[in-house]
Amino acid sequence: MKERRQTVQKGLVWDALHELTNHPSAEQVYESIVSKHPTISRATVYRNLNALVEDGKIQRVQVIGGPDHYDRILDRHFHIQCIVCKNIHDLEMTKDLSIGIEDLDLKGYRLESYQIVFNGVCPECQKEYLSEGRTRSVT
Repeated sequence: MKERRQTVQKGLVWDALHELTNHPSAEQVYESIVSKHPTISRATVYRNLNALVEDGKIQRVQVIGGPDHYDRILDRHFHIQCIVCKNIHDLEMTKDLSIGIEDLDLKGYRLESYQIVFNGVCPECQKEYLSEGRTRSVT
């Protein structure tokens, strides 16, 4: 794959991803950049995020019910998303969690990659729900 040339805009996106350390969404990256560079367009930010994903510099974390997020860590790891505030964090595994490809019925597909995103309620949202007297899970 031919790597795209480095542009000023791509550099701004890259810098914002380093400043926004916790898996930002494209909108969060845009808001971070536009506060310092008001002439940059949303489309430019989105296009450069996609280019960084395609170049293998960052990974896209797709979550159900929310926007994609972006991660600078390329090593295989897992994520957890709060089902209330939608924030995403890396999970540190205490034991090896591996999927035996030979154990999967891939329905004829050739597996290229996979992502695992766990869902839960973060500590901050738990405090809010506990203070409201809620005891059941939020879904």
